[in-house]
Amino acid sequence: MISICMIRICLDSACHQIDECVSCQKNALTICFLINFIMFAVELFWGWQENSATLLSDAAHNSGDALILGSSLFVILSSMALKAKLALFKSFIMGCFGLLAFYNVFLTIWTTTIPQYNVLTTIGTIALIGNILSVLLLMYYRNKDINLKSAYVCCRNDVIGSIGIIIAGVLVMYTNSYWPDVILGSVVGGIIIWSSITIAKESLNELKLNRK
Repeated sequence: MISICMIRICLDSACHQIDECVSCQKNALTICFLINFIMFAVELFWGWQENSATLLSDAAHNSGDALILGSSLFVILSSMALKAKLALFKSFIMGCFGLLAFYNVFLTIWTTTIPQYNVLTTIGTIALIGNILSVLLLMYYRNKDINLKSAYVCCRNDVIGSIGIIIAGVLVMYTNSYWPDVILGSVVGGIIIWSSITIAKESLNELKLNRK
């Protein structure tokens, strides 16, 4: 499955080993960064418009992902120690955005605003397509190093978040309640925090190995 998804995304005609091609890695990160930045803007706008915990949680996640993917570009040729340090910092950023997701959940409960289900499902579907593309672009590199793995984990979580948005929209349509939005927003926040802890542990282990 992974090999089928791999295509050369650089202009180097001599690129025969895509997994070793730095240009392909950079281009994959750049495309994923642009997708995340666009989805952050879209979800932030409609999240505030609809006061949706799920959309605002995923917008917070995408803003953190854009930062993570952007920073990953600058250290792609750096040492493993530097990559591990950056991944540790990125895990902290991810955790902060996870907490922000729960804050958005609190606001939705406080205001009891019911978002429009058609907005949730439409944006969720668009985001899902973009996030699946990001996962496919980074899937082959996820075990190269901690830097690329942290970028892949972010995009993988985005897929889960997009599915959560769609499910929230469908449940809001059938229940006419804000609780599905609250519950799915909490799930997205929990996934973000769990992933940040996982990346932090792996980063610390990598730093220990590099000190030996």
